Amino acid sequence: MNIENITNFVPEFRDIFIRRYEILEFLNKEGTLGRRTLSSKMDISERIIRDEISILRDMDCVDVSAAGISITKEGKIKLKDLSTIYRDLNNLTDLGKRIALMLNVNDVFVVKGDTKKSEHTYINLGAETARIIKNVVSRGDILGVTGGRTLSSIGDEMEKSKEDLDITVIPARGSLGRSAKFQANSIASKIATKLNGEYQLLPVPDTASAEAMKMLMENEEVKEAYNMLKSLDILIFGIGRADVMLDRRRISDDIKDEILDNKAVAEAFGHYFDIEGNEVYRSQSIGITIEDFKKIPRIIGVAGGCEKADSIISISSLRQDMILVIDESAANEILNIRRSI
Repeated sequence: MNIENITNFVPEFRDIFIRRYEILEFLNKEGTLGRRTLSSKMDISERIIRDEISILRDMDCVDVSAAGISITKEGKIKLKDLSTIYRDLNNLTDLGKRIALMLNVNDVFVVKGDTKKSEHTYINLGAETARIIKNVVSRGDILGVTGGRTLSSIGDEMEKSKEDLDITVIPARGSLGRSAKFQANSIASKIATKLNGEYQLLPVPDTASAEAMKMLMENEEVKEAYNMLKSLDILIFGIGRADVMLDRRRISDDIKDEILDNKAVAEAFGHYFDIEGNEVYRSQSIGITIEDFKKIPRIIGVAGGCEKADSIISISSLRQDMILVIDESAANEILNIRRSI
């Protein structure tokens, strides 16, 4: 199907298709909603919402009841079947290809939105990454995950697998931060449940000292988990800004200033990199190292927000065969940065 020919012949097709698709997508993520609430949250007039819901109901894509409007099974099938057309109409597919070529990486998938402006963008990042995982995972794989809000959304949006592929999910780093929901252990558990797999906890703070780690390694559970990290088949990791992660790790001001003076812009699994991907500092961290990272067969990096553009550029230089999942705001800022160089 040549989308360009269709939109040239019927210019209004694009706007109608995108609006109708996004209404279904919003209902799929948010559940049952009243017409007024749906209108307000999507910033679409009630008149248009009323007209679109009437059409979608006639197509058996939504159900309208006293409780509100909800998506039907047929509506969910439509979302899945039409997702490629939706991406093409939004130019997200072409944008991803441009970024992949620009960064010289295997694949870049761009999702609609900006994490700074819309909570819904986290849902889009999580859903897209979950879809990719389902496509690349193989029987018996050991899958490593890091922590963070974006990674947490993957487990939230992943559909429950109907197969048992004997997957094991393990945290790729120790615990960091105070929110249990965003800890790598919690995320590993959630994703393992969705994949009908097993999970292995890494009950160690990410900032544990070398002496403490030596003592912890005497524990069989910790030792087993740590050894599994050396055999990962897939890694899904978040990409962080250097300055933000330095604060989160409570690095001393002297070391922080030194790292930033060396032009660090990105952090991943305890390592800090400049925009060219050169390592400028590695912190004491429990989990995979940059050396481990380069040996893992399949790599998926996830990030959203224009403020992470430098970080994404930096991390993308570490491996050409990685897959990136980013939002529109990050993609557009990468284009701006590259144009200015």
